[in-house]
Amino acid sequence: MKWLIGISCVFLSFFSSAQLAGWKAAASLPMQATFMTVDELGNVYVVKGDNDLVRYNESGDSTGFFRSVQNGAIGYVDATNPLRLVVYYPAYSKLVLLDRMLAAKNELDLRNLNIPNVPVVATSADGNIWIYDVFNARLKKINAQLEIVSETNDMRLEAQSVPMPSCLVERDWKVFLADTARGIFTFDRYGNYLNTLALRGVKQMQVLGSQIIYYRDDSLFSWDLKTIRSQVLPIPATQMPIINAAWVRNTLYVLYADRLVWYKPDER
Repeated sequence: MKWLIGISCVFLSFFSSAQLAGWKAAASLPMQATFMTVDELGNVYVVKGDNDLVRYNESGDSTGFFRSVQNGAIGYVDATNPLRLVVYYPAYSKLVLLDRMLAAKNELDLRNLNIPNVPVVATSADGNIWIYDVFNARLKKINAQLEIVSETNDMRLEAQSVPMPSCLVERDWKVFLADTARGIFTFDRYGNYLNTLALRGVKQMQVLGSQIIYYRDDSLFSWDLKTIRSQVLPIPATQMPIINAAWVRNTLYVLYADRLVWYKPDER
């Protein structure tokens, strides 16, 4: 917990220093990709247009590759645990679990749960996996044997709405379910509904300490759960659209439509 609090403080100071110093590109790679996420070690994962999952280190060197041709397009990659990635194929409701070498270790077919629509998934600290059941409006935790080990009450009763989530994250035994229109629904480690944060338009997010970090409107936002304060960091603009942005280890990662760029604060 102490190091996560430290990350939170560093993130806030980084916002301030970056706003004052500006940016310099530490690395840049031309590519066309549909998805990007970053783990806590500074590795960045991108899903390229040919459905290849590629990992790069902080220097921009390729350090891993994964491809599966039988499960359709990759919809989401959860890199919360860099030793066990979760790759989700929504068209076939398939989960593929990868080890630290990006080798497939297990595959789960969510259709065997008789859940017709699972838009988001997330890894759990206890080794299980969270999924969201739209039809029954419930957040459920499953194990590797496709057994439901816990689930929330019906969200229509808990929050008087049915979330249509864009992403799902567990961090520090809390679960965050983002709905671009309704906000971020929060739950405890057992799946008990806590509250809804009025943060709309969130398509992907990171949770570092008390900070919820997300990209929107060509900027990176930080929302502090403790102080209820928000900070905004504009992202270097180019002629190409921004697909996503993330921050970790004093580095801003930006996936543009034509390239991936690693930015550092320009302290000259």
